[in-house]
Amino acid sequence: MRNKHLDTNNKALSRTVEVFTGAYASGKSESAINRALQYASYGKNITLVDLDTVEPAYCLRPIIGELKEQGISVIAQTDYFGLGEAGSYVTAEQINCLSKNGDMVIDVGYGASGLDILDILNGIEKENDLRIYLVVNTSKFETRDKESILEYIEFSSGLNKQPWKKFSGFISNTHFADETKKEDIIRGYEKLKEVSLEVGIPIVAIGADEKFMQDFPENNYDGVPVWFYHRHMPKALW
Repeated sequence: MRNKHLDTNNKALSRTVEVFTGAYASGKSESAINRALQYASYGKNITLVDLDTVEPAYCLRPIIGELKEQGISVIAQTDYFGLGEAGSYVTAEQINCLSKNGDMVIDVGYGASGLDILDILNGIEKENDLRIYLVVNTSKFETRDKESILEYIEFSSGLNKQPWKKFSGFISNTHFADETKKEDIIRGYEKLKEVSLEVGIPIVAIGADEKFMQDFPENNYDGVPVWFYHRHMPKALW
């Protein structure tokens, strides 16, 4: 995986910036956290940015120390929280997060306003390797079938259309919390695969709780990598 920096002139060198968004309870934050941990395990210089202004009360604040101990630099709003968008605001560090060196994972909110929050990030349009992933949980009403997923792709792409603001891939993350079965994961993947083939957006990974590691011993299904998640969000602030 390539590693890109920004120099003092904001010239893009070699690094990757990954953005995770999705419907409420799709698992986008869990995907972002575990992806950052994956980067850290490779020895990467990785920064995780909490840019979810839709639910600012549901933040990474309680686990920042834990993540830093595992080699992740975290940028998050830590001195205030509110319920819903009325209580949200962003800091200068969040706005200028792309000035940091190294690879970056960004967790943004859901819905029509989700990707539009990226517009406030200085230099986002200059990133050469920007990857925006839509996390899809087919157990959620908003993305329950092919038709609703197609609608959600358009809905969640933001209101302010920009050439760089497009989905690079899907993360198939169908789950029913502790009641999830292997069959649910596969069924959700097959639903999303139909959409993937129609719109030409690839499924880059399948998300699954780490308890399913023995069910996917090759760490992939149908040629798609399976990312095994350790659940961190139950410890996040709500």
